[in-house]
Parts: sequence; C-alpha cells; structure tokens
Amino acid sequence: MALVRAARSGAIETPVQERFVRDYARHDGLSLIRLHASLLGGAIGDSLGADIEFLSLTEIRRRFPTGISELPRHMGLHGAITDDTQMTLFTVEGIIRAQVCGILKGICHPPSVIHHALLRWFKTQGGEPQVQTDDVGLINDPRLRVCRAPGNTCLSSLAASAHFGDPARNNSKGCGTIMRVAPIGLMFPREQVRAMAIETSALTHGHPTGQLAAAAWAEMLADVTAGADIEESATRTAETYARLTGGEETARAIQAALRAPRDGSGETVESLGGGWIAEEALSIALYACLAGGSFEEALLIAATHGGDSDSTAAVAGNMLGLLNPAAVLQHRWAEIVEGADIISQLVRDYRELSSDSGAAEDLFEVYPGG
Repeated sequence: MALVRAARSGAIETPVQERFVRDYARHDGLSLIRLHASLLGGAIGDSLGADIEFLSLTEIRRRFPTGISELPRHMGLHGAITDDTQMTLFTVEGIIRAQVCGILKGICHPPSVIHHALLRWFKTQGGEPQVQTDDVGLINDPRLRVCRAPGNTCLSSLAASAHFGDPARNNSKGCGTIMRVAPIGLMFPREQVRAMAIETSALTHGHPTGQLAAAAWAEMLADVTAGADIEESATRTAETYARLTGGEETARAIQAALRAPRDGSGETVESLGGGWIAEEALSIALYACLAGGSFEEALLIAATHGGDSDSTAAVAGNMLGLLNPAAVLQHRWAEIVEGADIISQLVRDYRELSSDSGAAEDLFEVYPGG
C-alpha cells in the first residue's frame, strides 16, 4: 500500500520502478505489487548468495571481514541469478500459459503445463527432454540459458520425464521444490495452493517432506499476502502440518525457526541446517525474516552461512517482498539484478490477463496454451 500511495504522490524517484508502480495504482495495486516484489526479492536473494554458496561460514567472514555490502560478482557479473530464479520464472510462465489455456480451451491441468515450462528450462541447461516441447517464450532469452550450478535432482528427474505431469521417481527432498514455489502461493486461489504446491513439487522431488515443506511455505506466502502476521502464520502452519501424514519434519523445521534466538548470527542460522534440503531452507528463510530488522539485513542473515546460501536467501527474499514491497522495489539492488526486466514483463502480462480474460487471445502468441 505504501508504494501505491507513493505512486499517487509522485514520491518514487527510480524511473523503472515508478512506471510499474503507476501501472499498479490503476489496477489491483496491492496484490500485483506484492507479486512483483516477491519475485524480485527472490532474485536479489539468489544473486546475493550465488557466489558464496559453497563457502564455509569462516571463509565468508574471511572474504568479507566487514560484511557483505554489495552483490558479490558471480561468474564475472554483478547481480547474476542462478537456477533458483530461472526455474521460478519458468514456473510463472507456466502458470500464465495454464491460465491462457483454461480461458481459451475451457480445460487445463496446470501442473502439466508447469511441467512443460520446467522442461523448457531443462533445455536451456543443455538437457534433451523425452517429450516434445516448444521453443516459445523465456527459453529464447540468453540470460536464462546460462548454466549456474543447477540441482542434480531437478536435472535428472526432468531428464527421466516421459509425459507431462508425471511425478518424479526418486526419494529426494532437496530444496529445489521450495526455491521455485513462490508463484504457486501467489498466483493460485488460496484453496488450491497446498495441493498445487505438492503436485508441482512432485514433478522433480519424490520425498513427501520436499513436497510438504514447499507447500507449507507457499501457504504462508499466500496468508501473508492476505494480511496475516508472519509469526502467527508460521505457528498455525506448524500446527497444521504436524497433523498431516509426512508433515512432521516440516512442522519441526518451522518450530525450530520460531524458537531460535533472534540474534541473526551465522551460528544460529547453521543450527537450523544448511538449507540443502527443503525443510531446512524453509527454516532458515523463516528465521531470517523473523530476525532481520530490514530487507537487506534479513537477506544477509539468510545468505551468511556455510550452506545453500543462494537458495535460502532466494526463499527468504520471496517472503520479504510481501512483508515490505517498497523496501524491495526501491532497493539499490533492484536495478542491477539480472532478469529484473523479465520479472516486470511477466507481472505485466499476468496483470493484463487477470484484469481482462479477453487478453488471452492477444497473449496466446507468447503464452501458447499447454
């Protein structure tokens, strides 16, 4: 809401963000701002952690003795994103395609369409899907064709997919589910979020905890978007998932984040795990959001540990964009993170489709159904 008021008062000075915020002020401002800020916050977090992902806490502190104050270069680029953001953006594209398909054909199975999108991403990483895919949309952006340490589970499960919508046949609960789940929580009706998060997570990860941790985070994102307090939402979610079959690890991870001292230290973060598996990534991201006093401080907490720094910061960034959209959209890193313009375009297209179903005909060329 602060951004909408700022747009109307002319208080925003960054030209690129000013244009989009003025657009939002004329439509469903708050939800679109939060979607934009969540995706952008995730990309910034991903970029922040990309070059320190495989360093120990001691090595991070030695390399940055006064702390990290700017996005570290990764593969020679300031603001570089990794597979975390790439897969998130392809998920957004898949959701928009599913909506176009549903409007024009009257029937659609969104997880299959999202699977098709993830298989297009797989092709950008040099993979050869067993099923036929098209080459329309994000797959043609050279920035999304760069290979930046993609997860082996995602690659192997997508390589093995014989049909759109087929679940993965593995026992992995890696964080590849939760790192890309934000669009599910923000772009589907609330009552569909859990089931959709589970089914789309199962496309690459077969372990119930990998699926349920992603679903829990997606539900929390949806509830915070609707105005819930993050700590209250986390407490309720832990209670709910403790009662679900297979939800015990997810519930314990949430409870661990809630109980941890709010000192924001790397040692406290590492007591929650390394973030390589989904429930640990959830725990670290939640803890960072609770312990950080600002967007940047919270991201640094999420990234500064000897684990999967880019994924935990990306997951935290998705939530931080909901908690304080203005802080994300007006942050100095928002203009330099790779793919910021792609995020803006995806949100603009989603806004157009959401506000006018007739736009599906015009968008079909870019988002062909299926």
